[in-house]
Amino acid sequence: MAMLPSLHDDFLVAYEVNCKTRQIKLYAKPDTRAPRHEEWTDCTIVFNGVEGYQFENDAFGNIIYSLDAVPIEQLLAEFGAQIAESYHMAGAPGPWAADLASASQLLTSKGVQGFVLRSSYGLSGWVLAKEALVEQT
Repeated sequence: MAMLPSLHDDFLVAYEVNCKTRQIKLYAKPDTRAPRHEEWTDCTIVFNGVEGYQFENDAFGNIIYSLDAVPIEQLLAEFGAQIAESYHMAGAPGPWAADLASASQLLTSKGVQGFVLRSSYGLSGWVLAKEALVEQT
């Protein structure tokens, strides 16, 4: 599983989805009003090899509760109904979603990991990607 920094109470100031390169970037900024803010820096979480994602409830002032790497089985158990509906309605997030019973094995064989973004306020969702890199800025 990927090691991700604690983004608890950081602001999600932007996100970028590149469909062609299958890359997603989350831009996080610490709350400078919080104690010990001098130790924290802005960072970008870069997901490469994205096989699917869903974000919802963007409040244009999003506060992150957590970003965690999770087993694919856990992600599919939690979000499987939404994924199945999205696949039925629009073919998203991809052909692997046609059969959720075999999706975990297929995604794992491709080296894909699950990531869940939870918020205290605003945007939340999930990403299935081959890697998550942290860029400090």
